[in-house]
Amino acid sequence: MKRQVAHTALAVAAFGLLSSSVMAPAKADTASDIAALKARLKQLESQVAEQKKEAKQAKNAVNGAKGAPAANAPPPVFVDLRKGLFVETEDKQYAFKVGGRLFVDGGGIAGPSGNGWQGNVGFGQARLEVEGKMKSWFYKMQYDFANSTTQLWNTNLTNANGQAVSALNGYVTDRNFLWGGWRDAFMGLQDERISHPLLAQPVYFKIGSQYESFSLEAVESSKYRDLIERPMSSDAIAPYRHLGAAFGLIGKDNWTGHFGIYSISMQDLNARPVNTSSGNPTGAYVVNYSLPNSLPGKGVSWYQPYGGAPYWEATGRVTWAPIFDEHRLLHVGVAGSYHQGNNSTAYSDDRNSAPGNRLNSEANILGTNFLGTTDLSCGRFAQPQGYTGIQTTTAAGGCINSIQKLGLEAAGSWHNLFIQGEYMFSNYNRNPYQAAMFAVAQGAVGSPANGPLGAAPVISPANSRYLMQGGYVMGEWWITGEEKSQSYDQTDKNGASFAQLKIKDKFSDGGWGAWGLVGRWSVINMNNGPYQGGNMQNMLQLATLNTSGAALSAATQAYMMNAQNLIANSGIYGGAQQNVTGGINWYPDNGIAFQFNATHIMSLKSPLNWNAQATYESGYHPTLLELRTKVYF
Repeated sequence: MKRQVAHTALAVAAFGLLSSSVMAPAKADTASDIAALKARLKQLESQVAEQKKEAKQAKNAVNGAKGAPAANAPPPVFVDLRKGLFVETEDKQYAFKVGGRLFVDGGGIAGPSGNGWQGNVGFGQARLEVEGKMKSWFYKMQYDFANSTTQLWNTNLTNANGQAVSALNGYVTDRNFLWGGWRDAFMGLQDERISHPLLAQPVYFKIGSQYESFSLEAVESSKYRDLIERPMSSDAIAPYRHLGAAFGLIGKDNWTGHFGIYSISMQDLNARPVNTSSGNPTGAYVVNYSLPNSLPGKGVSWYQPYGGAPYWEATGRVTWAPIFDEHRLLHVGVAGSYHQGNNSTAYSDDRNSAPGNRLNSEANILGTNFLGTTDLSCGRFAQPQGYTGIQTTTAAGGCINSIQKLGLEAAGSWHNLFIQGEYMFSNYNRNPYQAAMFAVAQGAVGSPANGPLGAAPVISPANSRYLMQGGYVMGEWWITGEEKSQSYDQTDKNGASFAQLKIKDKFSDGGWGAWGLVGRWSVINMNNGPYQGGNMQNMLQLATLNTSGAALSAATQAYMMNAQNLIANSGIYGGAQQNVTGGINWYPDNGIAFQFNATHIMSLKSPLNWNAQATYESGYHPTLLELRTKVYF
């Protein structure tokens, strides 16, 4: 187009020159006039050549844009290495990230070691993860390499100390229980077509291994926690990760909602349901459904289930931040969960059926555990002979009908001061008749010497209800002026929580990073019954007191055994504990932190679950020290 314009301009100029030369007087045909005309013609030819050059450059630019991007055009893919490897397309429709974390822990006890380690070091976590999105779809996979799974409860096996497992529980406690393996592993959908005017983002859906949204402290990532370990109440009651399906809402007025239905967990002792009443189809606990023809019932009865079903639970959480800006925050929330145990026992659902046995006094690297109940589901046990002609075999107890959990949470931030607290409880609805049948089968009543345990006490509390409760209050002061409200994150798809602290003066930029002081008071009570602490031990000793020193008759021994059983089964005694923790945090840069915690056990009431490793600790108040170095990206 530009070339045609140039040619036209040259023709018009030549025509003008020719016309003027014809119409001019004869005197114009002088040598000087001709020279002027030639000079003018050369000037026009030069202008046309320049226009041709510009037209060629424009054409080359157009052709280059078709084959390769121009030098100043933005790249179609964005790559960021500040938080792992993050790749995102220019239109933000596709993204991919590789991240991970490494926690190195060490600690010791100021005083006697109790039933944990005097000192220990190890990896708290060593995880790799990938996450990303494909338009409306998103996904995340996370694996922890830190520790291989060492079972806390083992079926029909000996424990790490070589102690044989009695038929009473069929389980033993091992202090060195650490989880390894899969954590998050889910995919989800968040599409603009599933939205509402009241929502800040479209509704999102998730399916796979994921957090149940329950408890602010439970759903907050360990990368961003300002105390090394979670409080005991959260560890004992919150459900954490499970396989399930969930959906979430993020509202415009600073509210969120998260609801789902879940089943087994990768963090359970055994991530499979009990597929027979014994849970282990080998050895002395084989289920036998073939009975002699002379016996009625053919071996199938109400307490001899065939097959099994895993537990399931429904959980929801709603949060609201009525005050939320750069310098102020007020957060409140409530969560609830309903658990249906089905055929689960502590073999496959130890966190609910035997609560407290994983608690390590808020210093996990030391493995100091003073709490825990017996298997409240009654586990698996040998059936009694002679009852309606049913043959002796192993049956699941079914002593837990359902569990309801409730959690209340609040958090507030004002400039560089922060406070947070939660209260939660777990209510167990139990079947007292099933518990009584378990006691009969084990010889807890009648003639104990004829039971499978012989002359030994049996814990089978026939309580129809059991309530476990606890909570904590924590506070922080950021010496260097950081503000917790600036890290409040309502877009987290596990529910509202806190993300990376916004460091004012990073160490890598010449500053000293973020320094903060933190403290927490926490308590948990797992005792339901008339006898507490030393009173329980005194009552049990009185039941077997023999002042004469003379040999006791079998009848007297049986009487004492029954007295002990009545005392032990008057309630559920999982113990109670109260801790206070102080700590200091240093975040030099995003992704690097150093934490030190000192936890003092203020009061302790040990449990009664006949576990040889869970001894009664009278007047024991140790101080647990823990140091963590963490790198995350």
